[in-house]
Amino acid sequence: MSTAVARASVARRPRAFGQRARAGRVAMWAVVLGALAVSLAPGLYMISLSFMDNPQLFAGRVVPWPPHAENYPRAWVASSIGRLYWNSIYVSTASMVATVAISALAGYGLGRIRFAGRGIVYGIVLIGLTIPLQIALIPLFINLRTLGLLNTRLALIGPYTAFGLAFGTYIMKGFFQGLPRELEEAARLDGAGEFGIFARVMLPLTRPALATVAIFVFLQNWNEFLFALTFLTEGRMRTLPTGIYALLSSEFYGNYPILAASLVLFSAPVLVLYFVFQRQFVEGLTAGALKH
Repeated sequence: MSTAVARASVARRPRAFGQRARAGRVAMWAVVLGALAVSLAPGLYMISLSFMDNPQLFAGRVVPWPPHAENYPRAWVASSIGRLYWNSIYVSTASMVATVAISALAGYGLGRIRFAGRGIVYGIVLIGLTIPLQIALIPLFINLRTLGLLNTRLALIGPYTAFGLAFGTYIMKGFFQGLPRELEEAARLDGAGEFGIFARVMLPLTRPALATVAIFVFLQNWNEFLFALTFLTEGRMRTLPTGIYALLSSEFYGNYPILAASLVLFSAPVLVLYFVFQRQFVEGLTAGALKH
């Protein structure tokens, strides 16, 4: 009798474990889908709002019918968004290229070259990750005014590059440090110098890390608002965030569908950029933590 009870108890255990596992998966998917819905709802509503007019909005509609696609041409003209695009692309790309180039050199030096005080230098670099933009706002404004760089693109390219270096160096150092030493030694045996090893052997292997730094820095510069608002006051020099903000004080103040259409136009390029390069972005964030 006791043997039969024991067998029945053992048989019930896998079923109970399977039920708990299924319940756990259901709960996990419920949490994931709930978080996804919360994340996507504002963006989807912004797109829906961009096709409405004010009467539809104040009537409490969620789906625009009939849709007003003319909001997009009006938003493009109202905010001079073509010029804003050019300014943002110019500033974000120039500072991104400078940040990636300097970070790659710094990361290689800190990750592959042994020298006295390397740990101290790396610690100073990491401190840069903790410095908020707001602390540097007033000193930067005074320096840029003294140099006559206010209302120029250099007023943003310089600070954007400087504030991106800490993150870029951190990522590149970790990636370079994980590369096999045998590659470097083989290149030295072939007569390659330090810069040749960096440029021809090591740098091509760090493309995921380079893509990560480039995407992160570009998106950060594209979305930056405080420096752009403070250092660029002329309308012709505005970037996209400050240009769209200026709509709030224009004739379109209170015309929320036009503002929503402007925000969609502002967000579209960075979303496309991220979805195209998301694999490289994730690989670059994780690969530097692995030892080969």
